[in-house]
Amino acid sequence: MSTDSRIGGYRIGRELGKGGFASVRQGMHEDGSAVAIKVIERGSLNPDDQIRREIRLCKALRHPNIVPYVTHFVTESNVYIVQELVEGGELYDQLEAAGRFDQPRARKCFAQLVEGVEYCHRAGVCHRDLKLENVLVATDGTVKITDFGFSKQFTNGSPKTVVGTALYVAPEVVLRDGMEYNGEASDVWSLGIILYLLTAGRFPFNRGHIGGVAPGMTLRSKEKFRNDNFRVPSHFSEDLTSLLRGILCADPTRRLTIADIRAHRWFRAGEATTRRDHPATPPSPPEHAEEPVEWTVISVASDVGEEVAQLDFDSTDDEEEEWDVEFRSLVI
Repeated sequence: MSTDSRIGGYRIGRELGKGGFASVRQGMHEDGSAVAIKVIERGSLNPDDQIRREIRLCKALRHPNIVPYVTHFVTESNVYIVQELVEGGELYDQLEAAGRFDQPRARKCFAQLVEGVEYCHRAGVCHRDLKLENVLVATDGTVKITDFGFSKQFTNGSPKTVVGTALYVAPEVVLRDGMEYNGEASDVWSLGIILYLLTAGRFPFNRGHIGGVAPGMTLRSKEKFRNDNFRVPSHFSEDLTSLLRGILCADPTRRLTIADIRAHRWFRAGEATTRRDHPATPPSPPEHAEEPVEWTVISVASDVGEEVAQLDFDSTDDEEEEWDVEFRSLVI
C-alpha cells in the first residue's frame, strides 16, 4: 500500500493495524490534524450494505468510550472511514508488555468498557466482536471501543449471523449456528474474556483455533465451545472469581447482565474509578442510525488497496493440547 496516497484532503500514511477485512492507516489532514483511516476493500466479503451499516453506527454512537467518527469517502475499490486517532494504541499491546494487570488497573479498564458497551446496548446495538484488538487506549488512559464492522441493531431483530473471533465469541453464537441469539448477552461474554485476559494474562478456554467463526463449523469444533469451566489462577480474589464465573457462563439465560456486573462487589470495590461522569442513556434508536449514508464514488490519483485474508474457520489439530498458553505468546 502506497504511503503517499491522498483521499478527500487527507494524506494516508503508515499502517497502524490490519485485520482480515480491512487495514487502519494513520492519516494527516491538510490542516495538520492527525486521524486514523480505516480502509475497507469493497467486494463480496465486504458488501456495500454492510459497510453502510458500519458507517451509520459510527456516526450515531457518540460516547467517551467509543472512537469518534469524522467522515468517510468511497472510491471504486475502497471505502475510507476517517476516525479520531487514539494515540495510545491497542489495549492488546499494553497487556502484552505488562504480562497481566493488577486488579485495580484491570477494573479501571473494564469499567470503561462496561460504560461503552452499556451505551451501545441502550441504543439497541450489539458490537459482536469485542476483543483486545478492538479496544484502544488514549494517552490519558481513556479506553475506547472501535471497529463496528460486525455490529447489529437488535432493535430490528435479534442477531442470527455466526460472526466474531473464536477466542472471544460466546458459545451460543456458534452452537446455535444461525438461529437467533441475544446480542447483549453475547457481548457480555466477550467482556468476561477480556477481563480474564487482563487479570490472568492468558485466555480461559481452548476453542481449537484463533481465527474467525462462521456458519457450518464441524461438530467437533463446535463442541469445544460448550466448556465454561476455566482455570482460576492463585492470585485471583474470591470476588473476581465470582464475577468471572457469572459472566463466563455458557447458558446465556443465567449469565450476568450489565446491571448485575455493576452491582457486583468486585466492580463496586473501585467506585472511585468506575463512577459515571457523563449521561449513560443515548437516544434509542441512536440518532442518524437510519439516515441514508452518502455514497458518492470519487476518483483518486492513487487508490489504496489491500489483500483480503482468508479466515481459518476450523482447526486441523488432531490432538487436544493442555490450554495453558500465555497471552503474550499468541499471535491473533
